[in-house]
Amino acid sequence: MTEFITQVLNGLTFGALIALVAVGYTMVYGIIKLINFAHGEFYMTGGVAGMLILSTLAAPGMPLNGAPGLLKLLLALAAAGACVAVLAAVTERLAYRPIRDTGRIAALLTAVGVSLFLQNTGIAIFGARQTAFPETLADERFPRFAANLDDLEAGQPAARQIAYRAPFRQPDGAPMLDPKTGQPLYMQVNLVEAGKVIEAAKLERARRAQPEQVYAYAAVTVSVKQFIVFLALALSAAGLYVLVQRTKIGRAMRAVSHDMEAAGLMGISVDFVILLTFLVGGFLAGVGGVLAGGMFIGTVDPMMGFMLGLKAFIAAVLGASGAFPGRCWAGCCWGWWSSSRNITPTRCSFRAPARTATRSPS
Repeated sequence: MTEFITQVLNGLTFGALIALVAVGYTMVYGIIKLINFAHGEFYMTGGVAGMLILSTLAAPGMPLNGAPGLLKLLLALAAAGACVAVLAAVTERLAYRPIRDTGRIAALLTAVGVSLFLQNTGIAIFGARQTAFPETLADERFPRFAANLDDLEAGQPAARQIAYRAPFRQPDGAPMLDPKTGQPLYMQVNLVEAGKVIEAAKLERARRAQPEQVYAYAAVTVSVKQFIVFLALALSAAGLYVLVQRTKIGRAMRAVSHDMEAAGLMGISVDFVILLTFLVGGFLAGVGGVLAGGMFIGTVDPMMGFMLGLKAFIAAVLGASGAFPGRCWAGCCWGWWSSSRNITPTRCSFRAPARTATRSPS
């Protein structure tokens, strides 16, 4: 049962990342009825932008070298979101606006073309290999309790999982330092799982390592990274709900979504509303790229947005009721299902609503 709950939490975390991308996905479709298949590449661009920003500013001698991990993450989120928002606005102005009135097929093909263009541009610049994302936050888990190695006995079963954090040491016992940052290098070691017998060799090795921290973990834990992902989704969904339902620009978005031509006749700047929609959707995609590719998965590459974009599209279809909670729950449920069952979506079918035949009056 413990393993099942842990896997559910992992799946829901990945689903929350999908939902974060799906919310921006459906904003564009809700306004101009465009299935923006380039949205997955916006997410990829956010991950790459966050990597470049942190790699540059956190290098030795730069302002973020040695800064707290949370500060690095917040800066990467803001900067990557802004970069992708600008990219989305430029894409809308150069690629989507000229073909807005030419039909949905042309818009769909244009979106696919933009997606392929961004993918191949990323491959040409960075290569197709995965690149490690700079470390921001330690993957600490909670709830946890302080433990003491002196209280443990070899051959006895452990009531909880025991893990410790100790610095790597040189032959003379001095801590090893990272040549880039000058900070001590640490190792995280799992001493014993809950319910298993403590091995004498592992216990003796732990005592020789002189650990700085020893913790006993509960059966089910939530990591700091998982908490941040859920918090980001909640804040984004709440902010978008307030924007769309409680502000003047939100009323303009709903008016353009309902009838674009009538909204223009009533004095609403349709081009500005659509541009703002792309800006918001792009910002959310950039945030998702940093949280997923950077913080949660730990690597970025030019093709990382393809599969997640498809899953976000499925979540958008499942939660297409128009309410933000529906999209968020659809993304979380689909993420849990696809990650726990290892499902790769390959086809999405749409069935047109049945039409009732009518006879004109004679």
